[in-house]
Amino acid sequence: MIRVLIVDDSAVVRELFTEMFGREPDFEVVGCAEDGATALDMVRKFAPDVVTMDVNLPDCDGFSVTRTIMEQCPVPIVIVSSFYSSSDAELGFRLLDTGALAFHDKPVFGGADFKERMAEIIMTVRLMSEVRVVRRRSRFRRTDSWKEEPQVKRVEYKGDKGQVVCIGASTGGPQAIKRVLQDLPVGIGVPVLVVQHMSGGFIEGMVNWLKDNTGHDIRIARSGERFEPGTIYFAPEGFHMEISSQMTAVLTDAPPVNGIRPTVSALFASVARNLGRGCIGVLLTGMGRDGADELLEIRRSGGYTIVQDEETSIVFGMPGEAMKIGAAVSVLPLDRIGAEIVSVVCGGAGG
Repeated sequence: MIRVLIVDDSAVVRELFTEMFGREPDFEVVGCAEDGATALDMVRKFAPDVVTMDVNLPDCDGFSVTRTIMEQCPVPIVIVSSFYSSSDAELGFRLLDTGALAFHDKPVFGGADFKERMAEIIMTVRLMSEVRVVRRRSRFRRTDSWKEEPQVKRVEYKGDKGQVVCIGASTGGPQAIKRVLQDLPVGIGVPVLVVQHMSGGFIEGMVNWLKDNTGHDIRIARSGERFEPGTIYFAPEGFHMEISSQMTAVLTDAPPVNGIRPTVSALFASVARNLGRGCIGVLLTGMGRDGADELLEIRRSGGYTIVQDEETSIVFGMPGEAMKIGAAVSVLPLDRIGAEIVSVVCGGAGG
C-alpha cells in the first residue's frame, strides 16, 4: 500500500482527495492536515510514502513546509495547488527547487476535465512515492550515485558536427532539463529544441523559471521562425513542434498521440528526416515511450543519441524504452549529459 498524507487548507478538498485516493486499491490515506504545522507533525508521526501539498496554507506557505520537511524528515512531495497565471505557474517551478518532485494544478470539482486531471494527479503521486529522497534533497533513487565514477555506455560516433540539439522529457523533466541547460554554455553554437510534457497553462512559467536559473535565451517557438544558434526553444502548449530542412519551426495542431500534444516523437522524427547526421537527440526522464522509436530513427540517420540513465531518472520509462530498442549511442547520468552535448557540438564525436 502507498501511504499518502494530504495537506490542504480546504476541508472540501481534503474530503474529496481522501475519497479519490481511497478508491484506488494501492493507496491508503494516513491523514489530512489543514496547515503547515500539522503537516510536519503528521509526517513525523505517520511516516507517509508521499505527501500532496497545497501552496497556500493558513500558517505558512508551501515553500516553508516543503523545505522544512525535506530538511528534517524527507519524503516525496507532490504540489497540488491552484495556479491561475503564468506567475503562479512560475511559483510552482520554484517549489521544485525546495525539494518537491512535481506539481499539478488543482482540478475543479465538476469541471469537464476533472476525472482526467485527477487521474493524472493520482498517477504522479503513485510514481513519486517510489522515488527515494534524502536530506540533501536528492531526487534520485540511489543516494550513492554521485560517489563513484559512473559507468558510461558509449559506442563510436562517426557523424558530423551537431547542427541542432533536441531534447524530450516528461515526468521529472523540468528538474532534468534545468540541470542539462545549466551545464551548457550560454550562446552554445547550435539551437536547442525542447519538448516537455506539461499540463495546460504552465509552459510560460517554466520558461521564465529556466531563464532565471540558467541565464540562457529561452523562448516558446513561433511558427515559421528560424531556429537560431544559442537559443533554447520550447514547443508551445497544444502544438506539435517540428523542424524543417531550412531550420525553421513547423507547428501543427495534428491530433494528440496517446493523448499527448506536443509529442517528443513529432520533433525527433522531423529531425531525423530533415537533418539526419547533424542532430543530437536527448531523451530524459519520463513515463511511457514517447520519442523512443524516433530516437532510433535519429541514430539510424547518423545522428548522435543520448539517454538519461536509470539511477538519475525519476521515471525510467522513456529512456528505458529507447535503450531496449538500441536507440542510445550513450547512456549517461544527468550530470554528464550537458558536457557530452558540448563535446559533440564542439568536436563532432562523443568524448
